[in-house]
Amino acid sequence: MKKRNVIIITLTSLFLATGYAACRHGYHRGFDEYDIEAVTNRIAARLDLTDTQKADLKVLTTEIAGKVKEMHADRENRHQEVADLVRQETISRDTVDQMIAERIMENMQELAAFATERLLAFHATLTPEQREKIAVHIEEHASSKHRFFCH
Repeated sequence: MKKRNVIIITLTSLFLATGYAACRHGYHRGFDEYDIEAVTNRIAARLDLTDTQKADLKVLTTEIAGKVKEMHADRENRHQEVADLVRQETISRDTVDQMIAERIMENMQELAAFATERLLAFHATLTPEQREKIAVHIEEHASSKHRFFCH
């Protein structure tokens, strides 16, 4: 159970960190097919993935990126909720905390449930050597300040 959670969290973090890193460096067109291709190629090279594994990884990243994009689709509604809240005479901390907690928990649970099955299926295709490479990289990443899969 613990190993599965670490792998799921790590792979999800990898995809999210790559998207964040792209945005952080002035790259604002969103996480698109070019980013998916770059992530897939980088991971495939590091893990020596077969063509089948690489195709599975591309499907996985495309699905997760699509789900994240779908989750961002209601952004306008969230902004309107915040604008309505700001227009009120007074705002309680509890109201703001509840609004934030509901959104974060809702989105994280939805994304986690969506990604878990896909990540487990991909993990099942990895060889023991490939899983070991990921584990070593996770350990190195945890003990340094390097970005994931960038060194």
